Amino acid sequence: MPQPTRSPSKPQQSWSRPTTPFRPASAWPRPVRMVSAQDRRAPMVFVNENIKAPNIIVIDEEGTNLWTFPRRRALEIAEEQGKDLVQMKYDQETMTSTVKLLDYGKYMYLKWKEDKEKKKSQKANALKEVKINYAIGENDLQLKIKKAKEMLQDGYNVKFFIKLRGREKIYAGKAVEKLAFVKLALADVGRPQFEYPKQEVQWYSMILFNK
Repeated sequence: MPQPTRSPSKPQQSWSRPTTPFRPASAWPRPVRMVSAQDRRAPMVFVNENIKAPNIIVIDEEGTNLWTFPRRRALEIAEEQGKDLVQMKYDQETMTSTVKLLDYGKYMYLKWKEDKEKKKSQKANALKEVKINYAIGENDLQLKIKKAKEMLQDGYNVKFFIKLRGREKIYAGKAVEKLAFVKLALADVGRPQFEYPKQEVQWYSMILFNK
């Protein structure tokens, strides 16, 4: 009696844990250092004991180079004169700090005042635009005027404009009236470029300069 044939059994496959390819340290993403808005706005100022350079070039308030002193002696000079050492520059190659000998409180006040004037000068050249409609309601117009007043008080110049398309040009009179109202409402903080709104191709506009 013939014996039944058996199909050859498949070899069992062994299961192994997938391996993660090796990645050198340089391939991993570098951690991101969070920098606050205040850090970006105000760089660190090294004063007195915070200045660690072994050699210090001391410059007085008039800009005269007094000499290069060892760190300890420079600190003693500042203490003797009742002033502070404020680092202006650090040379990493020579490990030397260039400092000014002055009143730190007065220095920071004058620096703040100077920065404020620079920002004011930058804003004086900046123009903010406010778009309104010839049919804008009273409440909405007052909100636009309030916002423009804040801009003018903050040192910006403001341009109001009303765009008229196609048949809307028949309402040019209303557009001029709205801009005239705005000029009167902001007369205490804004000086108009021209006495009357400027007519352009598709709109009427008026620029107010901060006072």
